[in-house]
Amino acid sequence: MVVVKMIGKAALVVLLGLAVYWEARVWEARNVSAWRVAAINTEADVELDTIPEARINALLAVEDPTFWTNRGIDLETPGAGLTTISQSLGKRIYFDRFKPGFAKVELMLMTRFGMHAKVTRHNILKAFLNVAYMGRDEAGPVIGFHEAARRWYGKELMMLSDTQFLGLVAMLLAPEKLDPVNHSAENAERVRRIKALLAHQCVPDGNGDVWLEGCRA
Repeated sequence: MVVVKMIGKAALVVLLGLAVYWEARVWEARNVSAWRVAAINTEADVELDTIPEARINALLAVEDPTFWTNRGIDLETPGAGLTTISQSLGKRIYFDRFKPGFAKVELMLMTRFGMHAKVTRHNILKAFLNVAYMGRDEAGPVIGFHEAARRWYGKELMMLSDTQFLGLVAMLLAPEKLDPVNHSAENAERVRRIKALLAHQCVPDGNGDVWLEGCRA
């Protein structure tokens, strides 16, 4: 019984410590989110008004269907997975190197109560498009949609076909396994599933179906 009480007290101390730590991180997020996102967008290649609305809608349908209404967290929408666009951006601006685990809770809290308290969704989406990791080629890491269009397709972003744009969207799930050059067949299959999803020909198998297995047939 004594051991159980000791374990219980130790667990309580740990939980209280985490709560204090997470609260501090949330306040940090509230203080830095606006200027860090602004710093990205000041030097941005991608401007949202240069991308057709249909393409933005396609991106969101795959990556974050409730982007315009959620506060950085969506654990229910089929195919959405556990990481929203806001959280993807948060990994870049809040962490030197993000590792799953307790950091996931930290990320969700910082995004929900920090980023979304200080940054508009328009600016979140713009920053995401500019800092998204888009794999590696012989020249090194590919960062952002503009650079990805140039290095994977040899074109400016606005010159991509609809299918090529979806090829970039397809990469976001696993950038180093789905690029359209070294993994063209895998990229093409994911694009096919995305097109089926956008055409309302299939439904993902729950929130965790980020690979769109529900659209495999």
